[in-house]
Amino acid sequence: MEKLIVPVYLNQKLVFDLLAMLQDGICTVTAINTNSSEASNNNEKLSVGFGLNEAFSTLLKIDLSGSQDKSKSDSRSVETTQEKVHTPVSLFFKLRNLLVEKGHISQLNIDSQVISGDFIEFEGQLNRNPIIETLDSMAEMMSMAEVFDNKPKAKGKGVPNNEYKVIREQMQQFSSSLKSGNTTDLTVGNLVSGHNALITVETAFLNDPFMSDLVDGQFKVLGKVIRSVEDGETISLLRKTAMSKMPSPILMQAIGKMSELGSEGGFNIPELKYDIEGRAFQIIPIAIYA
Repeated sequence: MEKLIVPVYLNQKLVFDLLAMLQDGICTVTAINTNSSEASNNNEKLSVGFGLNEAFSTLLKIDLSGSQDKSKSDSRSVETTQEKVHTPVSLFFKLRNLLVEKGHISQLNIDSQVISGDFIEFEGQLNRNPIIETLDSMAEMMSMAEVFDNKPKAKGKGVPNNEYKVIREQMQQFSSSLKSGNTTDLTVGNLVSGHNALITVETAFLNDPFMSDLVDGQFKVLGKVIRSVEDGETISLLRKTAMSKMPSPILMQAIGKMSELGSEGGFNIPELKYDIEGRAFQIIPIAIYA
């Protein structure tokens, strides 16, 4: 990897675990011994500091003092010890290079066959879980309708104001059930291989919990495939909820009813999609970066 990276998601636990497996354990601090020749003296020395906080200097293992001497000097050999400390991002940078060197990463291309258990890397435009996005938009529409639609309705026309409230509460409950737990889903469509992808991220490792810096951008994703489906198969976006156990006809009827009520109120409700069609795969990401 020649380009420097900026991650918006980094699963540090996976980075440490994989590095430990590849290197038979990892050291938190690496000592580096160097020999050099320098001028020494026994006379007055002027020491200069840069005013850094002591704790900060210790954390980075940096000595930023400077000195200036006035005297006749003799040449001698001096051994110094430095300590090198990695950040989580620099460790990931090292991990990716190791995975590439050892041939563990498959780059997604037009002929790729995605197999469960493979480490793969691909680039695409990320989107939030489409069903959460649609439900939140619909709930917001219903909320706006409650505020602005206070005029009496002609008999048999439109949706009563209290009906908007019921629809909104149903959609909010539905959306909340999809957001429960410590993971959330992102999707990528129309990859170079013809696949769709479902990316399950742990919210604790997101750079921004609201994902404002992540969605709708072009990013690279590196991770491990945990499921792959072919044409005619699907990956459910409702698999984390009790609704995933409902028979498909009942589920479609319930979702369709909410869309129908919203449409009766004059809203342009987008189609609710509750699965990703194959060819598709689900991946646990190690990192998402630009």
